[in-house]
Amino acid sequence: MIYIFTALYCEAKPVIQYFDLKRLPDINGFRFFSDGAVNLLITGTGALNAAIGVTALCSVHSPNPGDILVNIGICGTGNPDLKTGSLILCNKIVDLGAYKAYYPDMLFKHSFIEGTVLTSPVPVTGRTEGYNGDSGVTVTDMEASGVFHAGAVFFKTHQMFFFKIVSDHQSGEELSSGKVSELTEANTAPVFGWITPIHGELQGIQNVFSDDEKLLLKQLSEMLKLTVTMQHQLNQVMRYHKTRYGGFADKLREFIADELKQPCKTKNEGKKYFEELRKRFV
Repeated sequence: MIYIFTALYCEAKPVIQYFDLKRLPDINGFRFFSDGAVNLLITGTGALNAAIGVTALCSVHSPNPGDILVNIGICGTGNPDLKTGSLILCNKIVDLGAYKAYYPDMLFKHSFIEGTVLTSPVPVTGRTEGYNGDSGVTVTDMEASGVFHAGAVFFKTHQMFFFKIVSDHQSGEELSSGKVSELTEANTAPVFGWITPIHGELQGIQNVFSDDEKLLLKQLSEMLKLTVTMQHQLNQVMRYHKTRYGGFADKLREFIADELKQPCKTKNEGKKYFEELRKRFV
């Protein structure tokens, strides 16, 4: 399942048309669209509304480890090099209200511009007090931190993707809903043409392993103190092994009993064992 969250209907409209989603009964007052494989919920503006919306949908339709969360919407920027319509894949989210930073995992190859999104409790204009903690590509919105904060309860960081489309250069101008839909429509196919195969890959990882193998992989990840990135690499190694040689549960138990024996004390120690495992199973 792909879970999509937008703040506004005009942001959602091109996505609804792209997937041919149908309007279903509201969820706790939030407008909801779905085709059974893609869920889209319109949260309204602001980080709090975004967090409540994410929680509402995911509490009713519980995600699984192969599912994906996508937050897509417009943003502002003070960077004159970013043209209107530029698409940013956010590798860092800064909550300006709470002064907290969040980091979605960038595991998958892409050709998008990466940058930081600053989530502000109020619309940012040229007169708004700035945040100077980041250099490089920086944009502003009002929802991303709320989506991430609530999403992290249901998804791991490599399952969440934040796309922001530059709509203004913080001049304070009001945008028509038609203009917002136009900007989103131009980026809908690039975003979801990239997202859909990733979703298929994550679903494939879940489907290829038996329940016993999933349990062993979880146990091994905890014992090796693997990061999310390394957990993804572990899944890739074992999926390759199973595709080529068949089930691996007994062999993995032998590795744990003979080589590992007890949980690693540090991540560096875990990396050493992970390299040994890679040599044995690839």
